[in-house]
Amino acid sequence: MKKLSLEMLRLSTNEILERSQMKKITGGYGSSGTCGFITADGSSFCGVSKSVAISNAGQGGNWCCDSCGSSSYCGPGSGWEASI
Repeated sequence: MKKLSLEMLRLSTNEILERSQMKKITGGYGSSGTCGFITADGSSFCGVSKSVAISNAGQGGNWCCDSCGSSSYCGPGSGWEASI
């Protein structure tokens, strides 16, 4: 299967999805849970299992399960609230 580059597709910047939007479509870390995490560099993922959240939060990150709805990285305004 041949990969298409953005140049070949000739898409405008308005037609390209952001990374967080792609994660929601493709599944990212999976949507098999009610937990979430944010890494030390600020990448956040929600709707994952507890084990995925804990292992991916790593040093300097945070994870949540029951409190995700009130977290800054999975709660209101984060763009993830619909997946939890």
